[in-house]
Amino acid sequence: MFQTEQEHLIQMINQIALNNISAGDENDVADMVASHVKKFWSRRMKSQLFECVEQGGEELHPAARLAGERLQSETKPLPQ
Repeated sequence: MFQTEQEHLIQMINQIALNNISAGDENDVADMVASHVKKFWSRRMKSQLFECVEQGGEELHPAARLAGERLQSETKPLPQ
């Protein structure tokens, strides 16, 4: 079975969310997912996550999508 890189990343982040489901509510799980992504994902991987979020992120676990949205808002440059 072949996957695109983005499909593989979606599978990975969804697995991270599912592995941390016992952390609490969706916000707590999103915090755990965001922390993991910040620590271990490359800039390119994060960019692909942001692209998925911008396209609606329907494939993402709700906590994974929330984490992606939070990370994306943190990395967007401020208007000058």
